[in-house]
Amino acid sequence: MSQGTIEGRDDFMRRIANRLGRPAPMTAPPARTAVGVPEPYAAVRTTVQERIDQFGANWTALTGTVWTVRAADAAEAVPQLARRICEERGIDRVTRWDHPDLAALPLDAALAADGVAVVPWRADGASAVADAPAGDGDTTAWSRRSPLLRATERCRLGIVWADYAIANTGTLVLLAQGGHGRSVSLMPDTLFAVIRADKLVTRMGEAFESIRRDYPEAASMPSSINLITGPSRSADIENDLTIGIHGPGKVYAVILES
Repeated sequence: MSQGTIEGRDDFMRRIANRLGRPAPMTAPPARTAVGVPEPYAAVRTTVQERIDQFGANWTALTGTVWTVRAADAAEAVPQLARRICEERGIDRVTRWDHPDLAALPLDAALAADGVAVVPWRADGASAVADAPAGDGDTTAWSRRSPLLRATERCRLGIVWADYAIANTGTLVLLAQGGHGRSVSLMPDTLFAVIRADKLVTRMGEAFESIRRDYPEAASMPSSINLITGPSRSADIENDLTIGIHGPGKVYAVILES
């Protein structure tokens, strides 16, 4: 770096310091007396019902659809809602997390009764091997991907069981690991999330605190933490907004109350 460049930088920093009312640029960082979010924000406490209402309002404002049902009715309500989504959007192929709470619902049988195929995201991918042949002579990079990924790519609805949800932003928190593949929430054009009301938190920091508590060792952390706030939105430099390019364009959620 030339001497002239250094002088130009120093002059620039002096001008900033003067605008801030300082005689010269600081030579050491200021003392940090507070850690984390401001106390008034951190002190906010909400009830479960307030979090349900806030999440619902924010999710809906983002053009998502949200329902609230009693947890005791989940076995009947969740499959019915999944069938309704498939019927309304003409979906005949679904992928879902291999989550024990989802597997406990008669979801696959209900969808199969409507002729909708279900591809569970199982870590071994065995269920998808026969369902996604690469094709004779196909040597593309895609053909060399796992049969499970190829099968999921053909699904138009992804069903997940959210690890957490953030009320004040209308955000799903999905931890990718094992049978909870992130492709289930990213590749289909429609997403359906099931959320337990007791996993709703007020703000994002609470979700991260819970994740750190649940996964104290770095080696046990999920491969990724996916934050989903409404449908996928992408805009270019001219602010032309496009929905559904980098993820689902239509999103649904059902909250299970105790």
